[in-house]
Amino acid sequence: MNEDYRPDPDRLLEGIQKHEDALAKGHLRVFFGMCPGVGKTFAMLKAAQEQLLQGSDLIVGVVETHGRRETEELLLGMEVVPRKETLYRGALVQEMDIDAILARKPGIVLVDELAHTNAPESRHPKRYQDVIELLDAGINVYTTINVQHIESRADLVQQITGVRVLERVPDSLIDRAQQIELIDISAQNLIKRLKEGKVYQGDRAARAEENFFKETHLLALRELSLRYTAERVDQDLQDSMIVQRVEGPWNTQERLLVAVSHSPYSARLIRATRRKAYNLESPWIALYVDSGIQLERDDQAMLAKNLNLARELGGEVVSVKDANVAEALQRFAHERNVTQIIMGRPERNWWSFLWNRGSLLDQLVQKTSAVDIHVIRQDQEAEKKTESSKRRWQFPGVYAPGAIYWNTFWFIAGVSFVSQLLVSYIGYRSVGFIYLLCILVMGFIATLGPVLFAACLSSLVWNFLFIPPLFTFAISAPEDVMMVLAYFFVALMGGMLTSKIRSRDRDLVKRDEYNRALYELVKEMAASLTVTEACFSAEQNLEAMLNGKIKVILTDSEGKLVRKTYNSAKLDEKDLALALWSFENKKKAGWKTDTLAESRCLSLPLKGKENLVGILLFYPRKSEVLTLDQENLLETIVVQLAMVVERLGLQEKLQSIKIFEASERLHQALLNSVSHELRTPLTAIIGSASALQDEQVSAQASVRKQLVQALMESSHRLDQVVENLLDMSRLNSGVLTPKKEWIDLVDVIEGVARKAQHAVTAHHLKIVTKIDECLIQVDERLMEHVLLNLITNAARYSAPGTNILVQLEREGRRVIVRVVDEGPGIPVGNIGKIFEAFYRVPGSPAGGVGLGLAIVKAFVEAHKGRVYAGNRTDRSGAEFVVELPYEEPPRQLLEGR
Repeated sequence: MNEDYRPDPDRLLEGIQKHEDALAKGHLRVFFGMCPGVGKTFAMLKAAQEQLLQGSDLIVGVVETHGRRETEELLLGMEVVPRKETLYRGALVQEMDIDAILARKPGIVLVDELAHTNAPESRHPKRYQDVIELLDAGINVYTTINVQHIESRADLVQQITGVRVLERVPDSLIDRAQQIELIDISAQNLIKRLKEGKVYQGDRAARAEENFFKETHLLALRELSLRYTAERVDQDLQDSMIVQRVEGPWNTQERLLVAVSHSPYSARLIRATRRKAYNLESPWIALYVDSGIQLERDDQAMLAKNLNLARELGGEVVSVKDANVAEALQRFAHERNVTQIIMGRPERNWWSFLWNRGSLLDQLVQKTSAVDIHVIRQDQEAEKKTESSKRRWQFPGVYAPGAIYWNTFWFIAGVSFVSQLLVSYIGYRSVGFIYLLCILVMGFIATLGPVLFAACLSSLVWNFLFIPPLFTFAISAPEDVMMVLAYFFVALMGGMLTSKIRSRDRDLVKRDEYNRALYELVKEMAASLTVTEACFSAEQNLEAMLNGKIKVILTDSEGKLVRKTYNSAKLDEKDLALALWSFENKKKAGWKTDTLAESRCLSLPLKGKENLVGILLFYPRKSEVLTLDQENLLETIVVQLAMVVERLGLQEKLQSIKIFEASERLHQALLNSVSHELRTPLTAIIGSASALQDEQVSAQASVRKQLVQALMESSHRLDQVVENLLDMSRLNSGVLTPKKEWIDLVDVIEGVARKAQHAVTAHHLKIVTKIDECLIQVDERLMEHVLLNLITNAARYSAPGTNILVQLEREGRRVIVRVVDEGPGIPVGNIGKIFEAFYRVPGSPAGGVGLGLAIVKAFVEAHKGRVYAGNRTDRSGAEFVVELPYEEPPRQLLEGR
């Protein structure tokens, strides 16, 4: 192994972290296939039998045999965890008992059909979430899955088969698998198995053969599963090579690399790489190496254009910083297991040959013997030479403002003046060390150009002012000649090295600031609870980091672009037209692009996982082209913002669906309850009325009296149900407001007691008032309704013959009404819920829709009072307490009484 090989520290850390996570948690082994019927469950059970023979602690969490005899035989001798039964829509549903598995904590558990959706009220809605919990608990899992259930492949499967796959498993879980076994079978053999009834039975098999199990569909699904497995194995190989510091590349899969620069001829190389990668069906990477050379505005624009072309053609765009382009290409090729490098024919010039020890092609050929290098010919050679001659004499890194060179001159002059004062004490040879120290110090504070200028100037000044003979450039002593030459080269190389170290340090600091800013921004957006918060966070941070203004336009519920920003900021019609074009074509456009380049802003589509979720408009405050780092930052934030907006949108949709489902359930329950409540008294009314029509029955006075009594009771009950529904409707619409007037609450209670006689005929209703008169300002009708509902509720939950007590008292600035019964009381866990609309205590007797107490609470609160319930302490029974605010009645009202 080459000792000079240094893997990328970020990828090395990522690989080590992945390895440590695999050791800390349970291992996942996936039996993977192209579709049902390939034999995944059979293969999993065979592997499980082998583990049992080796003495492993293995149990069966859930395995679906689908009646296949050979599969059922493999289950013999295995410990099977009984499934958990739940009642759903009147039917018993069996699901994997995850609690029993966690309590048993085996070494290995078999979990079939990873993409399965669990029954409602299960701990997790999806079975793969059960598997994640098992893995986190340190339990190894064997599972099965088809390619159509993997999230990233579901759209392709739908495109191929026309079948929308609803049960999906995120790729992140499959990425955790330490082992993926492809269970492969030819399309012809699978169709044969289907016809033999080994996949589906009866009519289901015939329908499957006509739709999903067509030979063309199966061939495409087989290719998808083979490709997915190959990609996963290739990724595992790269991770292992990084962690174990294995030098590549290994030509297990072709991977192409093209070096991109600001040259106008890079576009030709990019297209050639795309064609070659397409023919080889292999991935390709466009790499830009930032060597620290300051690019002019036109060159920056050309570089951005080349990188955008690589992105549009499907290449992976990567940018690295390194002063040595050849070393950067070599290192990157080893890290990413690149097998072929595409480059243009380099131009020969003597300066590049001397400074870099050959052209870029020469250096790559010498250093990357394990990688194939393809040299693409260039057209318009004369034009190329003319273009390159403009930069032929450019020395890398020497550019600096003229003021810095001027300051360097005076710095050397100042050092020379001080040295003149000290030369008689330290000697002229020691002056050279002073100059050398100053050159090294300059290397940490200045760029390469001023450092080289100071090295040359200081050697000349040292010779002219200090080395005999003085004030000439002649040197008399041979040892002084050697000393000056040695000083010059030492100062030159020392200055270059210190300048290079400073440049690397500057790059590291800049990268750290970039990563920190990106981390904080992504963290803020991820913590956002609403789309507005996420957009605001991205807008504020990007404007500070990119020195520009940001506007975000989002889509509506139908997926159409809204014609205003998320915060209703002013939007120009031209900018809106640009955003609409970018949205419809799903491409960036505007400022410094090939489309609508004269626009004042840059339009970037916010691409979610499935659809576009909006447009981000970037308004630069300066006319300069964005640097590559700034462009990468903007692209990264656009991707992150799109994901956050899509996630929050899906959460809102999910919440709306949950609310809608709850509303549907409540609506259905209300219809059932109301229909029952209306049907019961109506049936009694119809029956009594029909009986009264019979002359023989109506002729009997006692029978007629009973029927009339039944008619009255049923009518009162029906009236109360309708009254409750109307009151709740008025409360929800907000049109019900109390019409307060001064009344005597004692008279109201006594009147309600008379009206409630029909509801408490089987009970003993007692009224106890500790005051003779209680004038209070309330709505008499609403207060009667409150008391009537409380008395009726007490009668419904109390046994016949028991007492119902209504007490009235006044304490300071409040009036208290208590309704006490002798029933079973209120279950402790339900006390806080009984005032909710449509809520009924479990085990309640038939009758009622659960609105009475909710109406009581609303009416009392409308009077600025409060109502609460509890259980009696002296015996069984419930107690409902109504507290109303009390004010002294007007004097004229008291005098009038």
